[in-house]
Order: sequence, then structure tokens, then C-alpha cells
Amino acid sequence: MPDTHAMTGPVLTSKAAAEYCGMAVQTLYNLISQGAGPKHYKQGSRSVFYAADLDDWNRARLHPVQAGHATSHECAVDLADMARILGVSTDTVYRMVRTGDIPGFKVGGVWRFFPSEVRAHLNRPKDPWAQSARSRARKRVA
Repeated sequence: MPDTHAMTGPVLTSKAAAEYCGMAVQTLYNLISQGAGPKHYKQGSRSVFYAADLDDWNRARLHPVQAGHATSHECAVDLADMARILGVSTDTVYRMVRTGDIPGFKVGGVWRFFPSEVRAHLNRPKDPWAQSARSRARKRVA
């Protein structure tokens, strides 16, 4: 019996699932054939996917340490969606993720974020004595 907790939302074709994950369709097929791909279902001769399954697979594959922070049914959002959620520009979100101010991960060259992880990170109390990443990267001249 299939697991029905993630079987909600629109059905994604292999092409749409590969685009969602930021990879080529052939790469997705290769991962599935090796048993390392995301959960998929057969619809006739086609493989179909659900976004929640793809998010779970990406979360486990890319950030197993942070997997407990995001909810199990939360979908990852891209840079533009994260900018809308935070109410800032896409350039600001890009700068924040590059400097480590918010957690994010790249899949096939596309930044993705779990909104609950970003909110939790931003709401965490700041250490007033912490050195910034930019300051740590500077070379000291004697």
C-alpha cells in the first residue's frame, strides 16, 4: 500500500520534477535506476512525482543536519518566493544567503529555502560578540 501522507497536490511529470530539483531529466532517471532517487509512482508507463516527496528527498540528500527544523510537508521555495515572504528584494536575499545570515541550499544552481528554517534562524537571538563572516574573511595586515 503506498504512503498516502505525501500524495497530495499536483502530480509532476519527470520533466517537471527534474526542473523542480534543478537537474537534468536524465540525471533524475539515473538516480532512480540506482535506487538513490526520490519517491515516484507509476502512472501507466510514466513515472510521476509529488512536490512533498521531492522536498523530503532534497532535504535528506542535501542537509540532513537541518532536516529536523523544517516541517515534513513544507515545500522549498526559490529565491524570488523567499524575497516575497521576507518583503525584501531578491538581491538582498542573495546577499543574506551568501553571507550566512539565512540558511539555504543550492540544487542545480538554483537557491532553495525552507521558510520555517529561515524564520527560525532570523528569530534566534544574536550574539552581540559574534564576529561577522565578512570580518572573519578579511586578511589582517601586520
